[in-house]
Amino acid sequence: MGLVDEQGWAAPDTSAPGDIGFGGSPRGPEPIADGQGDPRRTPPKLPVPLRPMTLTDLLDGAFAVIKARPRTVFGIAAAVLIPAHVVAAFLQRRATASFSVTNSLNMLNVGGRSNINGGDIVGVYAASALLLLSLYFLGGALGRLITAWYVGSDLTAGEALSASFKRTPTMVGAFLLLAVPKLVGFCFCYLPGILLVTLWSVVAPVIVVERLGVVAAARRSWRLVSSRLWPCVGIIVLATLGAQLMTSVMGTIPTLVASALPSPLDWIAVAAVSSAVAMIVTTALVSVSVLLYLDLRIRNEGLDLELSAADAFAEAR
Repeated sequence: MGLVDEQGWAAPDTSAPGDIGFGGSPRGPEPIADGQGDPRRTPPKLPVPLRPMTLTDLLDGAFAVIKARPRTVFGIAAAVLIPAHVVAAFLQRRATASFSVTNSLNMLNVGGRSNINGGDIVGVYAASALLLLSLYFLGGALGRLITAWYVGSDLTAGEALSASFKRTPTMVGAFLLLAVPKLVGFCFCYLPGILLVTLWSVVAPVIVVERLGVVAAARRSWRLVSSRLWPCVGIIVLATLGAQLMTSVMGTIPTLVASALPSPLDWIAVAAVSSAVAMIVTTALVSVSVLLYLDLRIRNEGLDLELSAADAFAEAR
């Protein structure tokens, strides 16, 4: 199958006006990422066959993504998640120390109060925002990598990361634009927030794969997901709960032990533990959203038929 980046080729676009294919744009087909990908590289076995995906396909496929190219996938995850978790741990180091095991026991013994202040709280919120933003870049890079597999090509970690980081202004803009309505939604009994998170759950792959801007990507994600809203809500909720459970099982005890260490070893150890857990759990969670993006395009736009037709035409040359 020809590479989607190859000059002069892109998946046929049969979507509605203003929508685009893997490598296209509203102005016509364009390469998905200039010069990236090599058709001579044999792509791995697809995490999920190119067909409408079941819930099991999506959840199992997230780990199949990791197993397909572990070095590449973990290379991408490390480049995005480790710096984010290190900076986040540094920003909230005082809050972590205030709630450490040792400090909590001291407070109980002497009846003291926590010395956490407003600046520490700002650090906690800034750390949370940074970790959420990192999901956009991870989603964009994995989206670029996984879609390359489905068009018969392969990428290195550097190529996938480059495609995502080139879209940095759009990623940051989307994060800032969508964060406010999501937060407001969670203030109303959680359900509106869950719905908005679901409706915008494929924004990052859309931004990188389809090269759309902030507003266009948000609208595109909304249109794709709204066609199967409640199944998508179930998928996102189950995947998120599963990720939280895995994080608790894998990270709670090591994090408690790390927080008991003296400063600055405490926040450094917390950063190491959280990064190691996120490399598996967060990568799998983001992979679910990328596979969901492909599933929605298959169901709504016949993407599997487009790619099969393109493959057949390429073999007939």
